[in-house]
Amino acid sequence: MPSDSRGQPIVRRDDPGTTVAESTSPSILPTASEHPASWKFDFPIYHPADLAAWRAWLAANCDTVRGVWVASWRRASGRDPVAYENLVEEAICFGWIDSTVNILDDQRGLQLVTPRKPRSSWTRLNRQRVAALEAQGRMTDGGRRAVAEAKANGSWTIYDAVEDELEPEDLAVALDACPDARAAWDGFPPSARKQMLWWVVSARRYETRVSRIAKIVSKATSGRRALG
Repeated sequence: MPSDSRGQPIVRRDDPGTTVAESTSPSILPTASEHPASWKFDFPIYHPADLAAWRAWLAANCDTVRGVWVASWRRASGRDPVAYENLVEEAICFGWIDSTVNILDDQRGLQLVTPRKPRSSWTRLNRQRVAALEAQGRMTDGGRRAVAEAKANGSWTIYDAVEDELEPEDLAVALDACPDARAAWDGFPPSARKQMLWWVVSARRYETRVSRIAKIVSKATSGRRALG
């Protein structure tokens, strides 16, 4: 059986339930069905031919698979990929979420999609997507359970303050007590500040939160970021 540069077998998936060995030639562009069986973290790879295939895969696997690398065509391939927005919407319908991006080869990229954890935060954009998907009749029971869990434990809206760059009072007091830290903090890019705000907000224990704030202030005093 042929293998790729990582020693993984190159397989062809003619349909979601069939795996067939297939050789490849460097001079021939890969087809959607030619790829290693799995990638980093031992998640399987799936390259949906279209949006309907992606939804069918989720329907068949969402309760039993811990995650999947979704392959899609890169611009260099000259082929039309399944749009990222559509991939994400279908994932939300089943209570899944996209995260890490990777590169499979010159022609294809990878997007890791996994079941959403109960305390995973929801952005306003994803909440808007849920409302639209529900109105369209596309949400499934799995997706609704993820929403209900988030509303029950507070993760449904916990990210709002981060998106609005609202400083928690304890962090603001600590920064104001050290002018150098405050000046550095205010000069950090918004993306970095948001990462650090989330780091504080997401702490589950009081001691952890205090420790993170102290580290942010200590790093900022010398012009460095604790995160971002």
